[in-house]
Amino acid sequence: MIKNITLKNFKCFKDLFLEMENLNVLAGVNSRGKSTVIQALLLLRQSYDMGAINKGLHLNGDITNLGTGYDVLYKDSEEDEFEIIIEQNDSKYKWSYTYEKDSDFQKLKKDNELETDSLNSNIFQPTFAYVSAERIGPQRFYKKSYHEVFDKNQVGYKGELFVDYLAERGMLEKVENSSVLHNKIESQILIYQAQEWLSEISPGIKIGTKDYTGAGIVGIEYDGINPLNVGFGLSYVAPIIISLLKAKKGDLLIIENPEAHLHPKGQRKMGELIAKASAGGVQVILETHSDHLLNGLRLAVKQNIIDSNSIRLNYFYQDIEENKLIYKKCSPAILKDGSLSDWPEGFFDEWEKAIDELF
Repeated sequence: MIKNITLKNFKCFKDLFLEMENLNVLAGVNSRGKSTVIQALLLLRQSYDMGAINKGLHLNGDITNLGTGYDVLYKDSEEDEFEIIIEQNDSKYKWSYTYEKDSDFQKLKKDNELETDSLNSNIFQPTFAYVSAERIGPQRFYKKSYHEVFDKNQVGYKGELFVDYLAERGMLEKVENSSVLHNKIESQILIYQAQEWLSEISPGIKIGTKDYTGAGIVGIEYDGINPLNVGFGLSYVAPIIISLLKAKKGDLLIIENPEAHLHPKGQRKMGELIAKASAGGVQVILETHSDHLLNGLRLAVKQNIIDSNSIRLNYFYQDIEENKLIYKKCSPAILKDGSLSDWPEGFFDEWEKAIDELF
């Protein structure tokens, strides 16, 4: 499990130190640094997949696209280099890159080269999973990929392979993390567990897949209904539910905005499922704007689903120091009764502000 992340001269941060737990919530208004933390990890994974982790950083690829060196160096940096540091268990990895303004490849400093075989962080394991905020909407047919589904254990970074994953592995794979098993059914089969959790979003939903042999595509139906007629909610949340159910102890899962297109109850239930996965040893990094999802996490603590010490909230905001705009973070704690140790200005407080204005 990643214990902490340090970013130096990277995007909006001059120097950020972020402690990590099983469940890590990144919150704050737009453009305050939440995505920067995630992007740093995704760049490492992307460069690893491209065989360049011991040579440099690929800024553009299948997982994320950040442009050129000009786009990633801290704007007030006094040095032409930036660093990403990860500490995990007894290992510490430091990547220092030489700034190349117009290049989408930032070279690793020669005195900082690493042996690929020595990397044991969960960010580099085959079970690593990431579901981006930019997920695909409802479709009648979805593409297939044996390599992504079986070799890389992925549902697609945009969720585009979740139907193929269910079609190929849904009836064969059991959910190993007992913490996430839905209490309404005894079966551990993935597709049945996914169906029950989807029912929390859309009660009574039944899902079925159909392989169009020879066409290289796979279809999905919800209670026999054309998937184009069920809205965005199910297609947006299904890849996340599957990713949480298939994750095992020690795995790393990065999720962006799981609340998208979900009604308030669905958002709260999503928080509960994420808490259960983390309680079973899955490390989750979560970016969210949802107070309903946060309440799901708070209730999970109060109901002893997850220990309060296993959740770390990180609120990112801006401040002025020495006439300069800087990016900061603070970490209010969820107490055992589900309350918060403190409530920073701007931290999921818009509901209370609106109520004050109304009454």
